[in-house]
Amino acid sequence: MKALIPELNMKELISLSHKYGADSDYVLAGGGNTSWKSDELMAVKASGTELGSITKDGFVTLSMDKLRTIRTTKYPDKREEREERALQDLMNSRLPGQEGRPSVESLLHAIIPDKYVVHTHPALVNGMTCSKDGKKMAENLFPDNCIWIPLVDPGYILAKTIDDEMSRWMNSHYEKLPDYIFLANHGVFLWGNGSKEVDRKYKDLFNTLKKVCANSDAVGIDAQKSISESFLQKVGKLAGSKGDALFSTGKEIRSLLESRETIVNLKQSLSPDHIVYMGHTPLICDDLSEDQLFKLIAKDYIDFTDKWGKEPKSILILGKGFISLGNSKKGSETARMLMLDAIRVIRISHYFGGPKFMSEEKVNFINTWEVEKYRAKLSENG
Repeated sequence: MKALIPELNMKELISLSHKYGADSDYVLAGGGNTSWKSDELMAVKASGTELGSITKDGFVTLSMDKLRTIRTTKYPDKREEREERALQDLMNSRLPGQEGRPSVESLLHAIIPDKYVVHTHPALVNGMTCSKDGKKMAENLFPDNCIWIPLVDPGYILAKTIDDEMSRWMNSHYEKLPDYIFLANHGVFLWGNGSKEVDRKYKDLFNTLKKVCANSDAVGIDAQKSISESFLQKVGKLAGSKGDALFSTGKEIRSLLESRETIVNLKQSLSPDHIVYMGHTPLICDDLSEDQLFKLIAKDYIDFTDKWGKEPKSILILGKGFISLGNSKKGSETARMLMLDAIRVIRISHYFGGPKFMSEEKVNFINTWEVEKYRAKLSENG
């Protein structure tokens, strides 16, 4: 087996990763992943690595033979045992000398036969995948050219579901692939044997969705409502000695935060990335004086941590704006990006029947899944 990815292919993979990973319309924080494969091996993004700045060292090289073995292995029915075994087999598929942790979605990349696979979580796409009419709209907009995957456990079960659906598709379409795989509450997979094919598919995807969505713009921010820096510093210290807090407001934000009735959508989870990077649910506070507000936040912060075994990352202040928290500046900035993304996705979802959130059972799985805890840790400390 050859031990190295051809240099030209690695350059093209890095170029594709930077193009989509550095564009916030496609990927935020450590989300998304890319790969290149041959019959013998596959280079895939390491878990938690940021696509926009990835280098050659940010990829892990895996044995395709070992990945094919995972696809046919019978794993235990018990969720925790199954995921632990499948993850260990994935780690064992690394070539000698490879130390990175392959993306948990590596097996999905191996299933798709084309050389390059680019998986992203665009707000424009997730407005559809996180919506009530998403499946119907996807099949209408991309007739006989997409596979829709319902909300299932990430990891091995998601890979197995896609493997089965791909097999059915290929058998009924004379081995011809569709252009897209849409994952409910997750994002999109697409592929090609070169950059131009990938670019063409993304261009067609965005052009088609923009015809449906009158407003898919990023959420605007202004300074009409403010909070003092000294207050934010105090709140940030709740997250540790290097903790950080950021305040965000804007017309659309204030409209959503107008009352406890209007914030209902921001209390629920749209996707794994939102759970990992901004928390599965926020603290909610009335617009009080800063002294009163800090006392309330400090108490609720402790209560939240005791209840969930993890710290809150988002605080909604009714009628005013939201605070994003992290144990580092990078952590608070990431939490803010994901909250703004959630607001954007919710708005876009109304063109597809309104938002459809992850079930409580799926949210709890993501909250406790070791794989996502690892990704969250990298984001905070990276």
